[in-house]
Amino acid sequence: MPSTSPTPNVLLIRLSAIGDIVMASGLPSSIKHVMPNAKVTWLVEPAYAEMMRHHSQVDDVISWPKNEWRNLAKKKRYFSLLKAILHFRQTLKSHGFTHAIDAQGLLKSAFLAWLSGAEKRIGFISKEHSHVLLTDPIQKPVSNEISSEYRALATFIGASHYALDMQVSQAVDNDALAKLGVLNVTQPYIVLAPFTTRPQKHWPVGHWQRLIKEIRKMTPWPMVILGGPGDECDAQAFSFTADNVHTLAGHASLAESIALVAHSALVVGVDTGLTHMGTAYNKPTIAMFGSTCPYTKTDNPDTHVIYKDLSCAPCKRKPICAGTYDCMWEISPEDITAIIRKYL
Repeated sequence: MPSTSPTPNVLLIRLSAIGDIVMASGLPSSIKHVMPNAKVTWLVEPAYAEMMRHHSQVDDVISWPKNEWRNLAKKKRYFSLLKAILHFRQTLKSHGFTHAIDAQGLLKSAFLAWLSGAEKRIGFISKEHSHVLLTDPIQKPVSNEISSEYRALATFIGASHYALDMQVSQAVDNDALAKLGVLNVTQPYIVLAPFTTRPQKHWPVGHWQRLIKEIRKMTPWPMVILGGPGDECDAQAFSFTADNVHTLAGHASLAESIALVAHSALVVGVDTGLTHMGTAYNKPTIAMFGSTCPYTKTDNPDTHVIYKDLSCAPCKRKPICAGTYDCMWEISPEDITAIIRKYL
């Protein structure tokens, strides 16, 4: 859907989280494929703004003040909340957006698209009926292809091109490599991404420990465990099981972690953003899925998706297994090592 405006000004809304932002990262280049002179601004939660500032096709980044709005609502300061919303509306409108693309498909993201004042507002039909705030609602596809919903948005606007696209600055890249140097980690190395936000997506700790021991039997390559600040203690427990296993969980920023994936030789992880980053960088990647719908078709022939198709899967956010998470327990370390061996 190319614009007749001489300078299309597009607000792309994908607020969170790491994995979803990675999956949506091909949209800016798709937009510019259709509208070569477009300006693309990404609207995102502050925690993820750093990820997008170095994207080659993103011209500007706006942080949505989610926590400010949430705190005002919790304190029942509704007048102050209304003032904050109106102020943010003014900020968005000052950019003069001609298009808003809601790549999140929720009421909050559609509301932000409407708040922007963009004449064209494209997004998904949702259970929350958020599409009433859009001018061009489309059906979210059911597909096993990676980034299928974002590819659908790209196709809707007329783009024939879609590819995951993540970058970091040279300074961040240098900082990441310096942290490897402090640990005496040399290339090639393996990245392990064990952590995510939902317990039903975790692989059992004992399985990780067995996997690390089995990898060490196969290769002397260093292993680097990545994660956020809250994952530091658990990562330390993994790193004690074998020699030359290092953790940077909580010690590398999100952007630095992306750089570390980019320099790795192999990525093993659960359904989390850093694992998907391995696919984005065309690294040999092993991704374990349980409670979430797996993608099996990617642009990276070296992405291997491990998924046990149980009758209860995918349960998404509503597990019915009383916390046993059989879908992840049934993925064995041997399932992973059989694939790893091919790349060593």
